[in-house]
Amino acid sequence: MRKYSHLRALKIIRPKFHVKKNDLIEVITGEEKGRRGRVLEIISEKNQALVEGLNMMKKHQRARSQRQPAGIVTVPSPIHISNLILICSKCGKKTTVIWQKIEKKRARTCKECGEIIE
Repeated sequence: MRKYSHLRALKIIRPKFHVKKNDLIEVITGEEKGRRGRVLEIISEKNQALVEGLNMMKKHQRARSQRQPAGIVTVPSPIHISNLILICSKCGKKTTVIWQKIEKKRARTCKECGEIIE
């Protein structure tokens, strides 16, 4: 019997989200409801996203060098992905994503206008 045979059955599954980096999104719920911004980063372990200019919080930062002095800086805080909706770049409307197979590849398409979302 192998020592770690039970670990072989575990498979690491990376979740797929309806938003990606550099997508234009709108916040559905919470304090920032109705505001739009670009996705800076996706944190897949926590199902959260950093959005440019939204959910800003103050952070006390220590001096790192002469160029980077100490002080209070504002940085974006993560928002849960379920609170975000995608804005189609073609039609400009809030939309859900449909995954379609186009030329043996999966592509995100807009449910409103049917265009491929890059």
